[in-house]
Amino acid sequence: MFWLVSVGLVVTAGAGTVIAYEVCRRYVLGKDAGLLTVVTTAWRQSWKQATAVGLLAVPVAAAGIVSLSYLPTSGLAEVLVPLLVVGLVLLLLLFWCLPLVARFTNPTWRQLRNGFTLGLTTPSLTFLLAIAAVLGGVLLWNVPIAVLVVPGLILVWWCYLLERFFVARRFVPPPEPQEAADSGDRREALS
Repeated sequence: MFWLVSVGLVVTAGAGTVIAYEVCRRYVLGKDAGLLTVVTTAWRQSWKQATAVGLLAVPVAAAGIVSLSYLPTSGLAEVLVPLLVVGLVLLLLLFWCLPLVARFTNPTWRQLRNGFTLGLTTPSLTFLLAIAAVLGGVLLWNVPIAVLVVPGLILVWWCYLLERFFVARRFVPPPEPQEAADSGDRREALS
């Protein structure tokens, strides 16, 4: 629910997504840490970058809304490509760039470059995340009460996929069973 509220407020969407990702990452890895400790550490370490990346999504979403407004006059064929491009850029910002902000300490421009590079060079994972987002959206549209469960399930599954991806590519070392609860394990990586 915290994640949905932060996304709904737009300005806090980036920071809220990073905090939600970090909480879920700790849950997926089975790390012991208090919820408040994880949230405050994630906020302190990455709120500036997360807010900057999150605010980049605002003009992209505005372009999508403008494209969608042309649907009645131009038809689906004329609007489909711009909507797909907007959707891809939003997907890359949310599902790749913000987790990199949570996981690594790099300058913002490098986080964006790495997120777009990873998202575009691993189309199968990006496509899988897009399918999950679309199916989650359809489920939420048809069953509004699912808002209590679906976003959280997608978030945990997304964290699990990305952590497996980072470890498999050796961007981060494999998690150790008794790793420290401190969130100081962020690394500069991905050149």
